[in-house]
Amino acid sequence: MKHYNNRRRQFLEEWEQSDISNDYIFSKAMAQPQLCLQLIKSALPQLKIKRVYVRSQDGLDANVDAKDVRLDISAYGEGGEMFDIEMQTIRPKYLMQRILYYHSTMITERLYPRESYGEIPKTYVIFICLFDWYRLGNSFYEVNLVPNGVNELKFKDGFVSLILNPYGDMTGCSEELQDFFDLVAGRPAGRTDFVREVKYAVKLAKRRNDWRDRYMLVKDWVQDRVDYAVEQNTITMREKFVQQLIKKAMSTEQDYDSLRADLIDFFDADFADKMLAKYYQQA
Repeated sequence: MKHYNNRRRQFLEEWEQSDISNDYIFSKAMAQPQLCLQLIKSALPQLKIKRVYVRSQDGLDANVDAKDVRLDISAYGEGGEMFDIEMQTIRPKYLMQRILYYHSTMITERLYPRESYGEIPKTYVIFICLFDWYRLGNSFYEVNLVPNGVNELKFKDGFVSLILNPYGDMTGCSEELQDFFDLVAGRPAGRTDFVREVKYAVKLAKRRNDWRDRYMLVKDWVQDRVDYAVEQNTITMREKFVQQLIKKAMSTEQDYDSLRADLIDFFDADFADKMLAKYYQQA
């Protein structure tokens, strides 16, 4: 019982300290259509849309056998455009594959039998990450289909993927997007009306006791399964698994810092450093 109370106290502290970078808070605050629309327009100023319809923490199923997808923000433009906006706090292993799957799932949901491929809606997937996915020092990456590297021939009929982060060069980003990046990163923000409204929406979201209770319930459910998984895996099995990861990384000549960052995403820093000291061999 003491362990349970301590856990609940921890989750409550997390809720009280959370901000827009928390994916649950993000999904609640940005579900307001006017805020969602402004975020889309700040990231994609070339789009001439005036209204969106939003579903927060939306679930999509391509079919009964497909992998379940839960989107932070799912929005639909007045012209049939489909948007998925995600807050990504940790570096996943297969980000691009996940983005591709989100595109395909949204398309499958909206393309009905006997409709032509020309009826495929334009889909936009926007990931706001707390890391620079490509490690190139930019805040804005647009990923398109480009034949043989000829940028002039890039596919322009939808399927646009944006990978954003608040820690790189923001040259070319709109003032609203730069202000939003500052908010996500915890820097002084609120120069624009848009971000001032987002900050107020976050404050209102955190006052909702039902949302707070739901957040703590989900956290508790996840932690139960994490604890169970830890109990089922011995230290020897865990170390053997990490040893195989390090061995594979060395065979592909992955640099030390990148490997360490990947290990810390899955394990704690102390364990990652211990395993690297034991198994990583400098060339």
